[in-house]
Amino acid sequence: MNGSISDAQKLLGARLDDMIVRSMRGELVCGNFLSPGEAAYITRLAKEKGVYDRFLLVGGYGDAERRIPVIIPEYALAYGDSADEIALGFFSEELLDEIKAVRIKGSGYRALSHRDYLGSILALGIERDRLGDIVIEDDFSAVVICSGSVFDFLLFGIERIASDKVSVSKYDNISELVSKREYQAINDTVASERLDCVVAALTNLSREKAQMAIRSGLCELDYIVEERCDREIVPPCIISVRGHGKYNILSFDGETRRGRIRLVAQKYV
Repeated sequence: MNGSISDAQKLLGARLDDMIVRSMRGELVCGNFLSPGEAAYITRLAKEKGVYDRFLLVGGYGDAERRIPVIIPEYALAYGDSADEIALGFFSEELLDEIKAVRIKGSGYRALSHRDYLGSILALGIERDRLGDIVIEDDFSAVVICSGSVFDFLLFGIERIASDKVSVSKYDNISELVSKREYQAINDTVASERLDCVVAALTNLSREKAQMAIRSGLCELDYIVEERCDREIVPPCIISVRGHGKYNILSFDGETRRGRIRLVAQKYV
């Protein structure tokens, strides 16, 4: 892996090493919730350390952004064709103990935002890595995914979100959750599938300024900083450009009559 390794990345590496050792004892091993960037980094490490066939990320529902790393024991590879299949089948009860959720419902007198829920929960002393996604249902309620270790604390310890008195109940249908993220459609053309061309189209920067942003470390590809302007983009993937936003690259949809490539993407709004 190229480039200097941050203290946070070193800690992720150490935690993965510990998970690998524990899995060799025949255990299903689960970590704490990771941000998308942390998840991308630890996935690369799992490939380098030769445990990718036993590695998966689980967030409770299909569109989850924050997920926990899981390593299945080597003997379990005989019970399915992939780590996902084995973990969600053979170890389903263990995963249900690891990932739980509560529904928080306000009184209705004021709208509650993602920031309100997160800030109030963290103020209780709960670490961020014990919390998964916070899925907003409407202006007055949300589902909070959490580690099993803090489930009871959330269920019985939350009385207010911001200035609103709330009620908290167990939420059982995590897998059925659907994110309500909003996107702005982008349909453009690029000269090639290079990162600098795509970034220029997404951000409305000139190609030269897009190259400067990439070389300055302002661009992430699938949550990992990418400084190579000529990196080929293979959809689907996520591109983030600091100061401009995050983009979901869906496809390159053929060529125009002039030989330019059609770019289909979404901007997170």
